[in-house]
Amino acid sequence: MPRLVPVGGATISGFYFPKGYRVGVNGAVVHYDKDIFGPEADNFNPDRWIKGDAVRMDKMMIHFGAGPRTCIGKNISLSEIYKLVPQIIRVFHIGLADPSKEWKTHNYWFNKQTEVNIFIKDRMYGSN
Repeated sequence: MPRLVPVGGATISGFYFPKGYRVGVNGAVVHYDKDIFGPEADNFNPDRWIKGDAVRMDKMMIHFGAGPRTCIGKNISLSEIYKLVPQIIRVFHIGLADPSKEWKTHNYWFNKQTEVNIFIKDRMYGSN
């Protein structure tokens, strides 16, 4: 989400940037901010949304961008997340094929996982 520094420059996190410089923020960095997401921001902890300030955290979730640069596919993606994913979990039991095996992540433009093997089992009929 790049922005141009306005006339007069700007000081951001103690660094001065002159007018016209392009500055931006990586959404993943914001999502690990302990001032917003709590002292365990580095850990997967869904309870933080119950025990913490969920409204503030929700405002800072910029995985789809923000403002005029919001992803054009945001509404479709959210619909899939809210409707398709729960339905898949209702119908299927999904788990790691080998929970002791550690998977790898690669940070490119998006975070990508490799060496993740799962099993899928129909909850109603028990077939794999």
